[in-house]
Amino acid sequence: MNELVANYMDARMDGPLFYSQEKNMGLRNAIGIDPDAKGFQCALVKSNESRAQQKGYLATTEGLASFIKWVKTQEDVIVSIEGSNGWSLPIEKALRASVTVFYSFKPSDVAKFRKAVLGQNKNNKLDAESTARYAMALEAQGMLENWKRVWRVDEQLQGLTRSYAQKVKESTRELNRLWKVLRVASVDLYLALGGHHPDAEISGNTLQNEAVVTLLAEKPDLFEWKTFSETDFADHLGTRNYVGRDRLIKELQKVSMSFTPVPAAICLMIKNAADQILLLRRQQHAIKKMLETLTKDDSAVRKLMERQGIGILTATILVAEIIDIRRFAKDDNLASYAGLGRREYKTGDGGNEYANHFFNPRLKNAFMTAAKNVVTFNPDSHLAGYYNNLVKSGMKRMDARKRVARALVRVVFKDLYSLIDFNNVNAIDEERDGSDMANGSSRCDWDHSNISSPPHIIQHTECVEKIKKGEPTTITDDTAVATGGKRKKSKNFS
Repeated sequence: MNELVANYMDARMDGPLFYSQEKNMGLRNAIGIDPDAKGFQCALVKSNESRAQQKGYLATTEGLASFIKWVKTQEDVIVSIEGSNGWSLPIEKALRASVTVFYSFKPSDVAKFRKAVLGQNKNNKLDAESTARYAMALEAQGMLENWKRVWRVDEQLQGLTRSYAQKVKESTRELNRLWKVLRVASVDLYLALGGHHPDAEISGNTLQNEAVVTLLAEKPDLFEWKTFSETDFADHLGTRNYVGRDRLIKELQKVSMSFTPVPAAICLMIKNAADQILLLRRQQHAIKKMLETLTKDDSAVRKLMERQGIGILTATILVAEIIDIRRFAKDDNLASYAGLGRREYKTGDGGNEYANHFFNPRLKNAFMTAAKNVVTFNPDSHLAGYYNNLVKSGMKRMDARKRVARALVRVVFKDLYSLIDFNNVNAIDEERDGSDMANGSSRCDWDHSNISSPPHIIQHTECVEKIKKGEPTTITDDTAVATGGKRKKSKNFS
């Protein structure tokens, strides 16, 4: 960035000569776009003019149509956007629909360029102009192609998986609220449902049982439970039969004998919390069903689900957050984006490693969940053996699980790359967005847009060699070396 700005500033000092030199070099004009909540500001910077032409549009259907029409009137122009997949999403859709190639830059990089070249002031017009001039400077250095955006987010898949995670959080919050209200309503019931009542043989955390929540929603007046027979409890708990149901009914009937009258306000709070929990669980179930329908023919999701311990939710989250595996030049980059790698810092002869704080937390959670499930449900695998050896050696369980998650990154990387036909990769990209390759990004901005400029993904020989030289793509084979005690310490392990 510093060298790029220095070169640009040296050229600007020559005034009009700079623009004539640009024209002679064949550099293109550029349109910079700064999106906001209502619309977007555009700046057209021409190589033979010192002042940018400014245009503003609303993010409406009519505004986007006018914008595309204006872009098409420009001859061989660079279209560049500050940011990605946020406020710029409608613009990106319109550009893709019109088969217009565009480039996306991290807002932090544009801000650095703006401060160095155009001064400290910030507004939409200056941001748009800085985006355009930054694109021109990158093209002059031969680095613009690294920022071309050919991959796109699966909005349905990503939206549903993130919505599901939000529903889980809300459900947990309501469940905690219900626990607090029950403690006020009846300490005996609170202790019994938590598995801590000395006179009630009920397993812990019984509120996870949907039948019990249904009972609380239908009959929030706990004092009324004293009059219930076993048949009454069975009717309100639902028709679903399961192991321990009869014993649960007997224990609830026994505990209810100590209940005292409950205020109407507390009963209403119990009912509202229980109803909300049931609603959120129904929504989670509906989302899961929709994910199964959407990914029925999704080769990437089905490939990941072949791994024991990775179910529909984990697989869809991984695919939705990775977006396109060709964004990552190697599994180290994917591990960094998932927060499972360590960054190396060197100065002189010394060096150190530290955790990467810029990562996608949703992707990290998915890998950690997969690691936990693989160890739990596949105890005979080498991954489980690797985990057990780490724990026996004194490592904390969470740190050991991170090691397993890092090993899973390699497995997922291989699985997803194995689905790409490298001999026909250009045809794939033409069908999607044009004829350009996706970049191999390894870092992300605060909004996890992951639009940085590591090596171009077309240089995929290292990835192919990894897949060819690696062992068969199974979880056990992938980590066999880890349990043999011969693996060198990797800087990518957390």
